[in-house]
Amino acid sequence: MSDYRVRHFDEALKIMKDAGVEPLDSPSANHPALAHALAKDLIEQMTLREKAHMLSGHWAMLNGLLHGRVYNYDPIAGGGCRRLGIPPLLFSDGPRGVVMKSATCFPTSNLRAAAFDASLEEEIGEAIAKECIALGANYFAGVCVNLLRHPAWGRAQEAYGEDQFLTGKYGAALTRGLQKYGVISCPKHFYMNSIENLRFSVSADADEETLRDVYLYHFEECFKAGAGSVMSAYNKVNGVYCGESRAVFDHLKTLGFEGFSISDFVWGVHDGPESVRAGLDVEMPMTLKRGLRLLAAVKRGRLDEALLDARCESIIATMLRFQNVYRAQRFSKDVVCCKAHTDLARKAMEKGAVLLKNNGVLPLTDTSAGIVLTGRFANEKVIGDHGSSSVHPPYVTTPFEGFSKVYKNTVLVTGDTLADDGKAADGADVIVAVVGNDYRDEGEFVTNSNPKLVTGGDRRSLRLHKEDADLIHALKQRGKPLVVIFYSGSAVITNDWADDADAILYAGYPGMEGANALADIVCGKVNPSGKLPFTVAQTEKDYPPFPYTDEKNQHVAYGYYHGYALFDREGKKAEYPFGFGLSYTAFAYGDASAKDRGGEIAVSCKIKNTGECAGEETMLVFAGSNLPGKPHKLLKGFGRVALAPGEEKVCTVTIAKEDLRLYDRESDSMLIPADVTLYVGRNAADAEALALKAT
Repeated sequence: MSDYRVRHFDEALKIMKDAGVEPLDSPSANHPALAHALAKDLIEQMTLREKAHMLSGHWAMLNGLLHGRVYNYDPIAGGGCRRLGIPPLLFSDGPRGVVMKSATCFPTSNLRAAAFDASLEEEIGEAIAKECIALGANYFAGVCVNLLRHPAWGRAQEAYGEDQFLTGKYGAALTRGLQKYGVISCPKHFYMNSIENLRFSVSADADEETLRDVYLYHFEECFKAGAGSVMSAYNKVNGVYCGESRAVFDHLKTLGFEGFSISDFVWGVHDGPESVRAGLDVEMPMTLKRGLRLLAAVKRGRLDEALLDARCESIIATMLRFQNVYRAQRFSKDVVCCKAHTDLARKAMEKGAVLLKNNGVLPLTDTSAGIVLTGRFANEKVIGDHGSSSVHPPYVTTPFEGFSKVYKNTVLVTGDTLADDGKAADGADVIVAVVGNDYRDEGEFVTNSNPKLVTGGDRRSLRLHKEDADLIHALKQRGKPLVVIFYSGSAVITNDWADDADAILYAGYPGMEGANALADIVCGKVNPSGKLPFTVAQTEKDYPPFPYTDEKNQHVAYGYYHGYALFDREGKKAEYPFGFGLSYTAFAYGDASAKDRGGEIAVSCKIKNTGECAGEETMLVFAGSNLPGKPHKLLKGFGRVALAPGEEKVCTVTIAKEDLRLYDRESDSMLIPADVTLYVGRNAADAEALALKAT
């Protein structure tokens, strides 16, 4: 209870404002102790029914369906108490952008992560926040920081790749961008959610060392950045549903989380009262297992009303910390899909696209060259899956539209004509094939009574469709330079067709302006600089086991190792290692050093552009220790540098020693290893050449 004895939310807000409510960039900001005291004043006045209302979502799903509207067309409300002026949560999904109405569609998270540019992600967060506000939302649940344990995962496109450090820094950056304008950031799904088809029943099992070292760091980074909320996962962890697991919510406390939690939608709560006991604050998007059940449980003595008070306190205190900043914003609907935001989406694609192969055919600077554009997606709008992350922009540029703006002699050839008789290629200088995956192959699993309408889900194959591979083989026989552009949410094994391509460009899911960016990359207006945020194996067997069967209630062991750490441990050679990415120029590394500055280590290296065109290079810094059972090396820093031809600069990456912590079983705590080796390089494979000790 506070010294103020407030009777209305607006009274409490004024007290918060007078105390100073900014900044929103750390858990200790915005006077949380005061916010909690004021929240208790308000809770003291609430009826039991109002408390139950506060802990539930209020989505009018039927109303939306009757009006033929897509999911989350308007903000989805949760919580709130009208009598006391407590505003509801006004939810928008993500992470490609604001799901509501017709907003800017950015490249998917996996492609944005390929830019290795957290400052760009923060800028995207600011743009998303402005569009949320303009469309009436105060809450964005599109900070997807689940790790890509296996590339078959259907929702890999929503995540930032396989590495916990990269994921953490990106999630924190998006959080800072959102919350700068008072939009509450909600990282999801807490935790170990990386199997799609079995997500409602599978149990991801791991020991404490694996959880602390591998699966919690990236969430902790978001919480350090001040994330005001978190979403629980559908799956079980060690046999207990996340939304009802006391161990899961104990980990939130361990990570220093100060905010409120919500369930994943519809199937995220199985036992309403037990979810309250565990620590889950809001059942979203509507009351299915709570509501009257909570009232009955309290009245029968099966649930302590004090637990409802505690859950309400988390929500109200967080709203008090954010609402003054949120209400101060003034963004009209003109900001939605404005040119600044569509340009930002294009920039993200330009920085994230990854050049995997180039025998000299690119860049094709002669814009009078004859281009034959073919493949299943040559004139299709491909921006990702059709699940809860689906954004509905006012337009999407297709590859044919993008290339036609740059190359006036662009010819679109559909079907098998080009592969069958080759006549269409006679006047071509270059053939560009656009292939890969789309919403039918991967994404959030959306089932239907008609099997033909099932979309998304986990990928059954890590290779291109047979028709795509066959097309590439046939195009090789045309005797023309062949550029292959492919869409996918994560790794595609390429070694069954890569030899037939003269250049290969990974396009992820590129957003509404992505095709324009692709054309600019091909012609050389943009020099590609993206690097893979995941490892591409030579064979499917090189990845951890993945449950392709549909057997429910499976237990899947989430081992300590995956991604490049697993490849290091098992001595496997990747087809394309984590961090791999080519440029139209070349870079030389030299004179690396590491200086101990107390709480941080500054790693520096000279990088020289030895080629003939300007370009950007990303230096990766890994760290490893000699501790038994720990990875040989893990990413701990990255930095981009722009260089003109012949130019040399020193790139310095600062590593916080706190980021070197590893779990110690004996003390049950996170400790910084006494002996650390640092590795510097372009990617996870060649970083071995520069091994350093801090001095």
